[in-house]
Amino acid sequence: MKKLAGLLLWVAFSATASQPSVTPQSLQASIDKIGAAETIRGLDEKGINTLSEGILNADTQWIALVPKLAPGLEGGNATTVAEALANALPKNAPAVIDAISAKKNTDFPGRNTVCTMPFSGKDDNWLARYYKQSHAALKKLGTAGKPCNDQLEQAISGLKNTSTQQQHSRLNRQKLTPELILQAIDRDGVDDVISQLSAKQRANIGEAIAQGKREWLLVADSLAESKDAQMHSMLLTALAKALSQNPGDVLTVAKGHVDADLLCGMPFPEASKSELMQYYQATRKALLKIRRRGEACLAVLDQEQSTLVNSPGDR
Repeated sequence: MKKLAGLLLWVAFSATASQPSVTPQSLQASIDKIGAAETIRGLDEKGINTLSEGILNADTQWIALVPKLAPGLEGGNATTVAEALANALPKNAPAVIDAISAKKNTDFPGRNTVCTMPFSGKDDNWLARYYKQSHAALKKLGTAGKPCNDQLEQAISGLKNTSTQQQHSRLNRQKLTPELILQAIDRDGVDDVISQLSAKQRANIGEAIAQGKREWLLVADSLAESKDAQMHSMLLTALAKALSQNPGDVLTVAKGHVDADLLCGMPFPEASKSELMQYYQATRKALLKIRRRGEACLAVLDQEQSTLVNSPGDR
């Protein structure tokens, strides 16, 4: 009985050990002998993974098998091979383009998805890097790479539009924070973000900047890069108000963005004379604390106050 068990174990081991490993050469021989469909059907999960990994690693021998295996690829196997080819694209674009070219490969059902970034579970930063690398690789191929590059352009454009819509949706749904606004600006550009802000959101941002807190002044610094005239007007007023709270950081942010004569000249046309005098006192005190850094602004402020004192009535 022990001998029989040992014999059976040896036979099972021998059968397992004798199973040939999957290589480009063994697959080619199998295709020649029994055809692509039977070759694919004869592969177990390990064999399919080996094929996929070989393609994914941009090995030219593995990639060259795709047109030959195409008649046997369908369903999940076709999807797996298409994604592997897409992964190989930035690393070996000539081989991938040759494998999916219409002249060689009309039977592969995943052929038209290879250049569309057919990845799931990848974040936007990963996809952006992939696009940049693949775009550069395809440009080197000239006209041969253009159809694929055109598909790639459409895919990244769709991704950007989706991301922008999601970001705008988040900006409209959530309470605006410096972090959220800066992330949106970094992602979509300052003018695009500003164009999506409601009047109420702009007013809220202005009020937050006017408090003089550093994180909101960083937002002002980014928003000041915009070409939006209304935003610049709001920033001028908000930064001027913030002078009395945090003059040092305000002057740093305003440099290069806002005219100092305007910023320090009490730009509040709707304020009364008494309100302006209160503002003057608070802002002058704050500017004196930063000494030399505040001297130029203080000179403008004093001059405006002198004009105000000598003006008739209460404006």
